[in-house]
Amino acid sequence: MGELKEFGHRELGVKNPYNREALEAMMEATPARIATGRVGSRPPVEAWLSFRLDEASAKDAIWSRISDEFLTEHGVGLRTSTICTDKHDYLGHPEKGGILTKEAEEAILTHCTKGAQIQVFISEGLSSSAVMENLPDLLPALKHGFETVGLTFGTPFYVENGRVRLLNDVCRVLQPEVAIMLIGERPGLVTQTSLSAYMAYKAKMTDTDGERNCISNIYRLGLNPMEAAAAIVDIAKRMLDQKVSGVALKL
Repeated sequence: MGELKEFGHRELGVKNPYNREALEAMMEATPARIATGRVGSRPPVEAWLSFRLDEASAKDAIWSRISDEFLTEHGVGLRTSTICTDKHDYLGHPEKGGILTKEAEEAILTHCTKGAQIQVFISEGLSSSAVMENLPDLLPALKHGFETVGLTFGTPFYVENGRVRLLNDVCRVLQPEVAIMLIGERPGLVTQTSLSAYMAYKAKMTDTDGERNCISNIYRLGLNPMEAAAAIVDIAKRMLDQKVSGVALKL
């Protein structure tokens, strides 16, 4: 059930459809919940249980916490936080997710190099599951990609309860040329493991979404981590060459 029945491998729930081929083609084209069938005016038991499973998985993605052991195992030795006191505070006050604590600033300055060409950091955002699913493949691929093209790669670190605008604060502290934030996307009933990479060239505290670039839908049934890494490296190189990011960047 849920993601155990992957997109493209689901069973047709409609009995005796008028046009089976058309309905199956629609199911192949979208992961949305279609053609599940019904029993009277209600969904079948299997479809209902699948819905409840996916709903529970989405909630788990938001509320679960990434362990120190996981981060250390995958090359992220520094764990910091925004000024959000907990996940409730994070969800209720989005603006707090864009500000590092003073302790986080000090730790980052101690463990990371200022002025790196490329600085990657990670936050669970709205899906810890997205980070745990994709980071093991994505981070090594990024390191290898940037090393291959001769760009300096700063020490990656983790920021708990981060929002996209945290890019500005990290750039204020570390002053990298290109900052890359890997963050979990808002989970849904189709997938709970989709990751985004937000990127900015010499971000300032006043920057908005128009100064950033984003590669989204990074997960095994979307843009796989290896392809995403290649795209991120390419965009970062363009930022360095053109010295801009966001809508001004020519792709």
